[in-house]
Amino acid sequence: MRTPLLRFLLLGGFLAAPLQAQVRDDGARMERVADGVYVIIHDNATDEWPHGNTGVIVGQDAVAVIDATYLPSRARADIALIRRVTPKPVRYLIYTHWHFDHNNGGIAYREAFPDVAIVSQRDNARFIELNGTWWSRMSSQPNSTKRAGLARMEEDVARGADSTGRALTPDERTMHQGHIRQRRAELEELKTLKVVTPDLLFDGELTLPLGRRVLELRDRGKANSPHDVTIWLPQDRVLFSGDILVEDPYPYTGASWPVPWAGVLRDLEAIPVAVLVPGHGPVMRDHRYTRLVREMMETVTARVDSVARRGFTLEQVQDSVTLEDFRTRFPADDPEAHRDEWRAIVRVLVERAWRGVRGQG
Repeated sequence: MRTPLLRFLLLGGFLAAPLQAQVRDDGARMERVADGVYVIIHDNATDEWPHGNTGVIVGQDAVAVIDATYLPSRARADIALIRRVTPKPVRYLIYTHWHFDHNNGGIAYREAFPDVAIVSQRDNARFIELNGTWWSRMSSQPNSTKRAGLARMEEDVARGADSTGRALTPDERTMHQGHIRQRRAELEELKTLKVVTPDLLFDGELTLPLGRRVLELRDRGKANSPHDVTIWLPQDRVLFSGDILVEDPYPYTGASWPVPWAGVLRDLEAIPVAVLVPGHGPVMRDHRYTRLVREMMETVTARVDSVARRGFTLEQVQDSVTLEDFRTRFPADDPEAHRDEWRAIVRVLVERAWRGVRGQG
């Protein structure tokens, strides 16, 4: 259900605390985390792909947005949410890294705000353009894996049974029908996706003015991606971490760099946050989760280093290093229900650590 339009008082160019702390639509909630600072937390785009969290910072004359979701339709809905709390234009759209679940929606901001500066670490701009183009074209091919998966799900619903012949329950049938609608809509958007290349590029660090606020951008290097950028609001003590931190309910580990990632997390722990916004998952108020992920990265690196010295193959290393002692430390609502997911992310993480400790990644 949509909440009523929020009312604000303008005090010195900043938005005072709203009468309500959240604005919602059918697929997201916009949560105020400081005066004039918001986080939009989204439902998943499909059963396969999430939308990244989006940050919104309201200055005296304009707005900065952090990350632009997986699909342009969701980014357009986010713009409608932003307009419910401020009429000011978006001046900056900032990307934390290249992964397209954080920036495919950039076209929506370019269309709504033609003068918006799209901000990115220099190498990430190239990765964003290449990977967004590749993903949309590859996914849209008639024989794509994505289309094949959709066809299998449609067949299951049509015959009322899964691939093993087991009859679908009414709830499963309804769930699959919802997934089919999402996947069809996703393919339609990917087929016509316009990738917008960032045009305000930086190396190392960049400070952006936003009225009386400043936004401090810093390239943290290799962690979850080749160049993970954090955004720090020193006046508000709000840190946007991108996918350096993800609670969904576990970190994302594919194509990551766990060896340097641990050092990046240790650096973040030194930042005196009042609010910590991960790339996916709920807003945090301290570094407890940061420490947990850092300990996990340090542990996997040490264990992989140890078994690699015994001459194990990669498959043997993956079978040996399971990190089961960490699984229940993560805040999953039901750790047993997520056991297969845990095994998958750990197996990928171990492979990346195995390459890292040997100087191959």
